[in-house]
Amino acid sequence: MDMIGQQRKLFEELWQLDPGVIEDGVSDEAQYTSAAYRIMYVLKEVNGGSGWSLCDHLRSGGRDREHDPTWDNIARWSEGIFSLPEELPWVQMEKDCRSRRAKILPQICAVNVKKTSGSYVSDSRQVYAAARDNGEILKKQLALYAPDMVICCGTEGAFVDACFPDKKIEWQMTTRGVWYFRDRGMPVISFSHPAARVKDCYLYYALLDAVREIYQLENRKQ
Repeated sequence: MDMIGQQRKLFEELWQLDPGVIEDGVSDEAQYTSAAYRIMYVLKEVNGGSGWSLCDHLRSGGRDREHDPTWDNIARWSEGIFSLPEELPWVQMEKDCRSRRAKILPQICAVNVKKTSGSYVSDSRQVYAAARDNGEILKKQLALYAPDMVICCGTEGAFVDACFPDKKIEWQMTTRGVWYFRDRGMPVISFSHPAARVKDCYLYYALLDAVREIYQLENRKQ
């Protein structure tokens, strides 16, 4: 069974328990597996709705408008990582958000630790408890998607405790203060939520600098 088939089987089992579960993960297997890096983003929860598919949402490039803050930034981050070691200028990255989302989002994996919807402001205790309850599901997703890197978007505590409860985590810090650890060579990066109240360019270059250092890539300006 292919990746999408296994993903659908996993969520069909979850829907038997709770029809409100929102499908997440990979939206286009061919694009994800052929990308320069397999990136798995770990987020908290979706904001509203029941029983819909985040994968379908990403396959279509997000919301039907120019700006979609969370996914604008994830698309930017991904394009920048895919382009490493080249450095893309911000004047290029701050525009054409809708077309970038349509091109880039089908190439990534996005997983929520809480599989049902929440509200605009997440309840951190509920998110953490849901992650622990979903530990076996998240482990299955991590094994299925076999990412080259995991980027935790404000979810590192919940994700690590859910997926690595018995592992002694050896956190390391990049020169500019981004924390990460390796699981059998794969970096798990602790980073901000893409909708954090920080300038988009600051988030973008902070993450790109961290990935460049972790992978020991030489910076080459375009």
